[in-house]
Amino acid sequence: MQSRRDFVDLVFRAAALPGAAEFFSAWARAANPHEHGSTAPPEPQFLRDYKPKFFEGDDFEALRAFTEILIPTDDTPGAREAYCAHYIDFVLQASDIVPGLQKQWRAAMAALKQAGFHSADAKGRQALVEAMSKPERDHSTSHPAYFAYRLIKQENTFAFYTARAGMIEALDYKGNSYNLQFPACAHPEHHVI
Repeated sequence: MQSRRDFVDLVFRAAALPGAAEFFSAWARAANPHEHGSTAPPEPQFLRDYKPKFFEGDDFEALRAFTEILIPTDDTPGAREAYCAHYIDFVLQASDIVPGLQKQWRAAMAALKQAGFHSADAKGRQALVEAMSKPERDHSTSHPAYFAYRLIKQENTFAFYTARAGMIEALDYKGNSYNLQFPACAHPEHHVI
């Protein structure tokens, strides 16, 4: 399994690829408007018309579906609004410099396909993700695609919480700002600056 350091290194290498400025610029601003009146920017055409750089079309669509199951859209944005699959795909095109990473992702997508994820309907995919994740909760069980689940979950989480949709809209990150109050803290002595 790749390390967090490998993936961060890969992100920096991907930033030097042709088209990286356009991709990261669109991705950093992206978040689909929500029904509850969010003022998120409109969906960039670049991401709407995105063509996978690393994955084949069916693998990319499976990855998209998988990421959206892991972080669904509810009253806050999910992996769809954060374009997590797009991010993972774009970064992985630089993966030839990290030994074994391309092979690892190809094996993960093959495991998903073999488990029937690619051909399953929405309910079937949900059930498969549940089954693949079971070893995480019950160490006495196993699943042949568990490694694929862990790999996708790890990079999906990274992509989501570094995206505008995850960081700003879901976590309500305000940036480097000075807080005069800490409403989440219940201790009155911590409300005095």
